[in-house]
Parts: sequence; structure tokens; C-alpha cells
Amino acid sequence: MNKVLFILTCLFVSNTFSQTDFIITVNNQSHEIALDEDYDFKVDGKTIQISVKEKDTLFYNDPFFSFKYSKKHKISKTEIDIGIEQIMLMTAGGSGIIIQKYDSFNPTMMQEMMLNEVTKESVSYGYTMERKDYDKTLNSGDELRILKADLEYKGELEVYEISAVGKKDEGILIMTMNLGGDGNNEGEDMINLLWDTMIIN
Repeated sequence: MNKVLFILTCLFVSNTFSQTDFIITVNNQSHEIALDEDYDFKVDGKTIQISVKEKDTLFYNDPFFSFKYSKKHKISKTEIDIGIEQIMLMTAGGSGIIIQKYDSFNPTMMQEMMLNEVTKESVSYGYTMERKDYDKTLNSGDELRILKADLEYKGELEVYEISAVGKKDEGILIMTMNLGGDGNNEGEDMINLLWDTMIIN
């Protein structure tokens, strides 16, 4: 139980990182460059133009799972306890995805408790909650039971989803949060892309 409480305490801790500078080597000469900018280099007396661009949709690959995400969202990754790794993607409006990977524990029994934990503060504040649990078949063929809670208060809507995939002494716990604070459905698009491309390896 102490480990579970520690995990919940660390749920929103992120180790944010970004990578804006790159090094390109042309004819054994290294140059620092940034994304989406044009650079001129002299090669054998001729000027060539080089630019580095990032694909619109990126691929996160782990030995246990993989999924696609937009280049607009940077992944933060941290180890929140021995054998528990967490990745997180967030929008500016607070919507996002958290995936916790367990190397020595099957987290499937934690789903209901986790949903209760992340919704209890809103419910206490006065939000009404409606459960809309559903089943999802991933592209890998795995069947998931997704616990979904819609919370509403004076026209404000929050949507939380919790699911898990477990094998013997290992697995992942997945949580999505759509808090409605994004423009152009950014949070919803992020979450839909996760569910549409998630593969269990």
C-alpha cells in the first residue's frame, strides 16, 4: 500500500526535457543547427543548403508497447520508483497522457483505485460523475477494458480514462485526461491518436 500511495503522489511529477539543438557533420566538419532552419555549407567549393525538419507524427517505441504522438507534444520520462518508469505528454491546457511501466508488478488491479484517486477532488468540489466504461481492441489485437469517467460542473467537462495491460509480474497502466482547456480539441486529438495507434509488443 505504501508503494501505491507513493506512486499516486508522484503521478504528476515530470522530468521535462527538450532538444532544440543538433549537430550535423559535413565532410568531417561539425556544425550546430536547429530544426526548421536553412543552412548553407560549402562542399567541394559548392554551396549546398541543408535543413532538418521533424515529422508531424512521431513514434514512441518501448519493448513492451508503442504508440504515435504529435510533434507538438514532448515526452517527459522519469523513474518514479525502482522498476517503475513513467512517461507523460501534456498540452498547455492540462490535458494529457500518463503511462506507467512496471517491471516487477502487474498493475491491472490498480485501475479502479487510480480512477477514484484522480477524480475524487473534482467530485468533492461538486462535479457530477458519470461512468462510461468501454472495451477497445488495439491494433495489436489486445482487448482493453477502459474505465471512463465524465465529470461536469456548471458546463465545465473533465474526462478521465484508465486502463492497464498486464503480464506475469509486469505491465503498463495508462491514464488519459481531457480537461477541456485546449483550443481546437488538442487534448482529444492527442488521446485519440494514442488509442488508435497503441500496440502491445
